[in-house]
Amino acid sequence: MRHLVILAASALALAGCATSEGYRQQTAQFLGAHADTLILEYGSPRSRDRLSDGSEVWTYLSREQHYQSGGYRSIPRERRVTYRDSEGRVRERVEQYTETVYEPPRQWMVQCETRFVIAPDSRVVDFRFQGDGCVAPEIY
Repeated sequence: MRHLVILAASALALAGCATSEGYRQQTAQFLGAHADTLILEYGSPRSRDRLSDGSEVWTYLSREQHYQSGGYRSIPRERRVTYRDSEGRVRERVEQYTETVYEPPRQWMVQCETRFVIAPDSRVVDFRFQGDGCVAPEIY
């Protein structure tokens, strides 16, 4: 589980190129692997559920707290001004200005739940995942 949290944290640090497709690609690398590989990589699953065909579903959950400091930032703006010139004609000009806004600090939680299907022969045969924290760099 610790490794899954570290993986999620690393993936979020690279959020510019981290996607759910990248998470799918990286998780798909476990297909066909022995279940011991999951335990070595992620630790013990949060839960294990038995399916009717003898397979098991192993569930891993990662949660990560994010914090963004607040502060002031400048936003470029534009406005159109209509006026009459000295000859009485209606004119329009575009004025550009900068607006300063305050954004308060914020914090939020992201999470990812990943479920692996383990066949009776202890091989990973399928997986599912959900959550806003299920992102990783894509494999090219």
